[in-house]
Amino acid sequence: MPALPRLWGRETLAAALLVTLLGLFVREEERQGWAQPTPSDTEQVVEVIIKDYKFRTKQGALRLGLPTAIIVRNEDTERHDFGSTMFEGLATRVEQNGVIVYGRGLNGVMLDPHRSAVVRFDLSRPGKHEFRCSLHPAMVGELLILSVEAV
Repeated sequence: MPALPRLWGRETLAAALLVTLLGLFVREEERQGWAQPTPSDTEQVVEVIIKDYKFRTKQGALRLGLPTAIIVRNEDTERHDFGSTMFEGLATRVEQNGVIVYGRGLNGVMLDPHRSAVVRFDLSRPGKHEFRCSLHPAMVGELLILSVEAV
């Protein structure tokens, strides 16, 4: 009887192990709520990190009339809220833990510890927009949106 061909070489076995480990890491990332959303090429992105009972905002120059994504991450061990009057009356879409909610206006997004959410909308109002945590009133942050025509 002829010998069976060897199906799994060292390289193939190492690649299979790497793919398995990567899959476990991605599932753990999703379970922890840290799976990164993938903004489109036409979206403006603002990152808001909640840490030590403070909002830390990372934003570049924002232009009016463009789709915008605010990625909010709670890196604290406490539950926090993210809300702003900036969203009043606007068509808004919130993605959190695999659930998408959309409609007009947004009162806030509750974030358990080590969870994230993405708020998507079309940026249409220039000015300084405050956001806050309704659970911890001292937590306040802001976005500064300038109209290019005004500069």
